[in-house]
Amino acid sequence: MEKKKNKTALCYLRTHRRNWGLTQKELAKLIGTASSVQISRYENGKRAPKLEVAFACQVIFGVPPAIMFPDAYALSEEEVMRNMYQMDLALSNTTSLSGIRKRELFDFALKRALSASRSQKEV
Repeated sequence: MEKKKNKTALCYLRTHRRNWGLTQKELAKLIGTASSVQISRYENGKRAPKLEVAFACQVIFGVPPAIMFPDAYALSEEEVMRNMYQMDLALSNTTSLSGIRKRELFDFALKRALSASRSQKEV
């Protein structure tokens, strides 16, 4: 029987924590809501952080959540883009001002995502 490999999400929390000499327990205390076990789960990509934890990490390390937890961000982005695409299709024949504004929003979001994707590839 073949053992399944654990797929972990890319996360830079451990790198930043270690660069500043913090233990998992100390970081958990700074965040105020997570145990050292939970910090380990975030660092190993076993769990995506709650919004409060991601913001706390930004406060502590000065790194935005999208950069600190890039895989979690990418998963969220993918799901939202899929949902926007479905809503855009549903609104494709609308002539209402509200429907048109929503489609403009979706277009702007898609352009931002594509622009960010191109920037990532250039780096």
